[in-house]
Amino acid sequence: MQTLEDQFNTRVNAFPEETGMSPTTLGMRAVGDPNLMRQIAGGRSPSLRTADRVLAFIADHGTGAGGTWDRRRAHRRRRHPAWARKTRRSRAMTKRQSKRRTKPAPRFLRVSEVEARTDLSRSTIYDWSAEGRFPPPIRLSGRVVRWVEAEG
Repeated sequence: MQTLEDQFNTRVNAFPEETGMSPTTLGMRAVGDPNLMRQIAGGRSPSLRTADRVLAFIADHGTGAGGTWDRRRAHRRRRHPAWARKTRRSRAMTKRQSKRRTKPAPRFLRVSEVEARTDLSRSTIYDWSAEGRFPPPIRLSGRVVRWVEAEG
C-alpha cells in the first residue's frame, strides 16, 4: 500500500514525462521554486500547502484537461494570483525608495570618522563618552562600537 507521499511523488514525477514540461518549469509555475523537483527527488517532503499547490497546478494543466503543455503558448498564461499579490505587496527589491519614508535611516560612524569630524583624539572621545560629555557609542558586537551620526 502506497502512502500519500508516495502517491504524490509518483504523480508529480509522471507529469513532466506526460506533458514534456521540464521539472524546473513545473516547480517554478506551480509554486515559484525552480528547485522543487530536484529537492523532492533528493528526499525532501513538501508541506501540505506546497503539495496542494502542485497538485492543483497539475490538475489545471494536466493531459486529461485536453492536451500537452505547449512551450510556445506558455508565455501567454496568466501568473498565479498569489504571485501577483506577493509582487504588489513586496517592494524590497525595487530601486526606488518608498515615498512613505520621511527621514533617512540612521548612519553609524566609526571612531576614525568621529575623530576626523571632531578633531578629537581617540582616547579623548572614549574618555568624554565615559564622563557623559560626548554621546555614548552603540555596541554592535563584542569589539565593534559605532556612533550615530545624528547625535554628533
